[in-house]
Amino acid sequence: MDAEFWVAFGTGVIALSALFHSSRVAAKARVKTIEDAYIARYWQILERFPSCALVGEEKADGAACDGEELRAVRLYLRLCEDELELRELGWVSTETWEQWRLGIRVQLNQWPVADEWAPIRDGQRAPNQFTLLRQLDGDPDCDPRRTILDRLMRRSLNSGQPRP
Repeated sequence: MDAEFWVAFGTGVIALSALFHSSRVAAKARVKTIEDAYIARYWQILERFPSCALVGEEKADGAACDGEELRAVRLYLRLCEDELELRELGWVSTETWEQWRLGIRVQLNQWPVADEWAPIRDGQRAPNQFTLLRQLDGDPDCDPRRTILDRLMRRSLNSGQPRP
């Protein structure tokens, strides 16, 4: 093998390394862009919450949310389910997921979200929706990304075995 071969081989290795690196950087940028968009949505929804809820208090008169406030709470629950779906698909980093997971769990137990969440969690309302959010509420360590990876691993391990 002559020098030309090694130069060409080295150039190929460098090109492949650069391609791999650039695709990895692009994937991280894509994840960051999605996370930023969902954080912006979170703040837009939170701006519509009752002001007392922003400091962890209930309304002074004990009234439930209605109208636009109730819509904001429901949009928050939908946002949470969307975030769980994004995590399941790998579009949310582990670092961001840890923060979101803790925040979601806190909100599910605080007024006004808790009031709207209880009948949904118990299946009295929207029984075929919010399945990932129900899983998170039941398991504090829930990670939808790990769940889908576990399913894929089990499927590949079981693919060579006969079915009963």
